Amino acid sequence: MFKMKGKLFLAGGKNEEKLKEIDKFFTLKNILYIPIAWPNEDFNSCLKWFTDTINQNKKNKINMITDLTKKVELNNYDAVYIGGGNTFKLLKKIKESKFDKKLIDYFNNKGIIYGGSAGALILGYDIKTSLICVDKDKNEVGLKDTKGLNLIKNYNIQCHFEDNQIEEHRKFVEKDGRGIVCIPEESVLFFENENYKVIGLKPITVITKKEIKKYLPNETIKL
Repeated sequence: MFKMKGKLFLAGGKNEEKLKEIDKFFTLKNILYIPIAWPNEDFNSCLKWFTDTINQNKKNKINMITDLTKKVELNNYDAVYIGGGNTFKLLKKIKESKFDKKLIDYFNNKGIIYGGSAGALILGYDIKTSLICVDKDKNEVGLKDTKGLNLIKNYNIQCHFEDNQIEEHRKFVEKDGRGIVCIPEESVLFFENENYKVIGLKPITVITKKEIKKYLPNETIKL
């Protein structure tokens, strides 16, 4: 059976005020919230932050899940929001529970996935870019397979990106061979109908072995 791809929102990591500017594109009624990347596991505080931020019109129904081994029917949700924190911890839990396969199937069947920071990184090809992020991660969970869900045409993702990191990322690409989509804190990479677009306040930079190219807000990105 032919599967229709859904939508992706990949956010560079941002504070609540910046979210209010961007998340008008994410006003959906029934959302599954996954905060398990958060380092101190104070998930109730995560839920309060998420509810206060995303539920501005008090129309969203938000369900939080912190145990991915529990049975959950993703198709019952309009969207899945994967929050930030430690990328290695997040990917390890998702892979061990085989939740990665559920997310890929959900996306391929028109599901909407929003990844913030670590939640965005895992949707790329590999999460090793988190080691050179401004907000660097440590692999404290001993994750060996760092390959992500690969929903972005074999590109790696970087979040919290700043222009003074371009040379460091260019060297990473030269060694790794794979391109990186670099998203600043004030912006989101949006995917719909086979098209990638910049949403937010700052450009998104795509770094490949061939070139370094900036895409302005509302501009379509060619990957």
